[in-house]
Amino acid sequence: MSREIKFRKGDIIHNRYAGHPSIKYFIYLGVSGRYVNGLELREGKGLKKCQYYKSSMNEMLDGEPAFQVVGHTNAFDVMKQDLSKFIQEATA
Repeated sequence: MSREIKFRKGDIIHNRYAGHPSIKYFIYLGVSGRYVNGLELREGKGLKKCQYYKSSMNEMLDGEPAFQVVGHTNAFDVMKQDLSKFIQEATA
C-alpha cells in the first residue's frame, strides 16, 4: 500500500535519486499537469527551474521515500509581503 506524500509550496525536497549535490535539493513550487515544478540552485550560481514527474514523488528507494521534505523556506511569504507594500501604497 503506497501513501501519497503531500508537499507544500516552499518545501525543500531531498531528491535521493540525484547524485550531484546541485540537484539533490529543490524547492517545491507546485504541480502542473503530470509534472512537479521546482527550483534548484545550480552550482551555487543561480536558481534554475526543474521538473519531475508527479508520479515519481511517491516512489520508494531502499524502503524510504525517494523524495523527502527536509525543510521549508519562507521566501514566498517574504515576496508576498514585499509586493503587498507596493499594492498598499498604490491604493492609498
